[in-house]
Amino acid sequence: MRFIRNGIIQFLLHKIGFNFSVNPKCLKCVNDCPSDAIDIELGTINDNCIHCGHCVAICPESTVFPDADNINKLHLSTVSSIDFQHLSAGIRTCRSYLDREVDDETLKLLIENMKHYPSASNTRPIQITTVKTKEVVQRLNNQTAGKLIRTLKFITSPVIRPISRIIAPNYNPSLLINYKKQFIARQTPESSQVCHHAPVVMLFHAPVTKYGMAGADSYIWSTYTSLFANTLGLGTCFNGFIVKAMERSKAMRKEFKIPANHMVYSALLIGHPKVKYTNEAGRDKPKAKFI
Repeated sequence: MRFIRNGIIQFLLHKIGFNFSVNPKCLKCVNDCPSDAIDIELGTINDNCIHCGHCVAICPESTVFPDADNINKLHLSTVSSIDFQHLSAGIRTCRSYLDREVDDETLKLLIENMKHYPSASNTRPIQITTVKTKEVVQRLNNQTAGKLIRTLKFITSPVIRPISRIIAPNYNPSLLINYKKQFIARQTPESSQVCHHAPVVMLFHAPVTKYGMAGADSYIWSTYTSLFANTLGLGTCFNGFIVKAMERSKAMRKEFKIPANHMVYSALLIGHPKVKYTNEAGRDKPKAKFI
């Protein structure tokens, strides 16, 4: 924490703080604090602070200092609800990419904007590994494909099939067997059945903890990144095969520079789309109820 009193900068436990020379003491920050952590009279923020930043965002005089960066005034959003509906309707999973790199400035912009994304627990543990070297993306593809083939062979084996029917009554072995045969037939050292020749794969990972919410945070951040990427003219694809392969292979995590105590929770393919879609695909609305 940092605040200014009588021209002297004082440092306490937390970085968020107040400028008392101009603070109007309107109590907006106090009333909006979800943790009741602020004592405006003493100029303190106690250990209940979850660093959500609401106090910085609501202060009309910009006298509350953030954990990092400067205070920037928000611009009025010009995105209407109709605009967002059109955007979301037009975003489709991209599995066909141009042979064209995504420049570093665009990738840095995607990563820079992640500081605005919410998290499930305010701890913000997510780290990003961006795989953008063509040979490394191909290795990631091949290793993931290999693990997928081994998994398919296992769950479609005659020994396992009866067990699968008990565990999953809707299990249809013929569909999986056909998928396995087609996948194996198409698999070559140069094929890209997992990464679809995407020039970039973003891996969202975090330390493994017993009660953490890193999985939820990764889904949130990768979803926001996908939306933002599409506004930049890029296509994206969420890839669960990579996540599962990384989950089961310590060697893969090590090879692709994932820290030893981390797990990959989300993987996002990014690139310039080869095709453009002009029609909205009809889909059933989700089942929902109000209680």
